[in-house]
Amino acid sequence: MNRRSRKPLESAATNWTTEQDSYLIENHLLTFAELRIKLPFTDDQIVQRKERLGLLRRERQLRRF
Repeated sequence: MNRRSRKPLESAATNWTTEQDSYLIENHLLTFAELRIKLPFTDDQIVQRKERLGLLRRERQLRRF
């Protein structure tokens, strides 16, 4: 049985609140400029958090259809 090995989770460099995570999840399709208005993070930090929450994988899955 071949299983994919998962990458080890990296510790978060920034502290995100539950409210900020919720906002990012609900509005993940907004542009980075729009997200930066509401969230006090850089583009790179937003991308890292999207990846950590699985939003980037979700976007790729939805794009296929």
